[in-house]
Amino acid sequence: MSLIKPKRRRGPKLLWLILVIVLVVVAGAGYVYFIVNGVNSSDEMKAEYVDYLFYWQSADYPLYYYVRTTTVGRTSLVIFPIFATIQNSKEVLDPQLGADAVEAVQSWLGTSGDFSYFVNFTPDLIDALSSKLGVNASNPVELIDAMALRGFKLFDYWKINDFVQTVKEYDSASILTSEGIAVLLRRLGNSSRMTYKLETLTEFPMKISVGVGGETVSRMYLKPDSLETVKKALAD
Repeated sequence: MSLIKPKRRRGPKLLWLILVIVLVVVAGAGYVYFIVNGVNSSDEMKAEYVDYLFYWQSADYPLYYYVRTTTVGRTSLVIFPIFATIQNSKEVLDPQLGADAVEAVQSWLGTSGDFSYFVNFTPDLIDALSSKLGVNASNPVELIDAMALRGFKLFDYWKINDFVQTVKEYDSASILTSEGIAVLLRRLGNSSRMTYKLETLTEFPMKISVGVGGETVSRMYLKPDSLETVKKALAD
């Protein structure tokens, strides 16, 4: 006669194991939902207009790039020369303005953004940010084109803070946020884009004397009809 060994009861241990697995899955799903929903439901992502102004610190040809994004799948890119201004205005796109240049551009174009961001782009920042994004670009236009092709990817929810940190390492005065760069990537990737380059009255900056000490300032006056054409295009 052989002895029959009683089967071990694994019920309680197995139940605890299943419970732990379920809790881990639920916690993981909750974490993912918290991160994803935090970006998707942000005020920036819901905003009708989110504007960006990039100052390109090129030694050869510095420019300002105004990017206007919308919720209706339309993005506009307006290019301004450095020292741009309009007649009878005290506002000038001078690099010393920093983020205040956004207000000048918006006042000339008759626009306003629910959120507005400013970044000083240097060649080093373009290289660093392009590397983080996994794209190739050597100037703001190439970066915008590359971001449009790339779009916003799933793992970007966890990378956007790193993208912004890279920007602020090279431009400590930048007011760009993680939500702001998420909106830019998503809207560039999901929208059509029109580019406008404003014309000026002169090819090179005018030197205007101010005061009595012989001091001069540089000015590039925008052509009124060119500015009006762009204003109408953005208003449509």
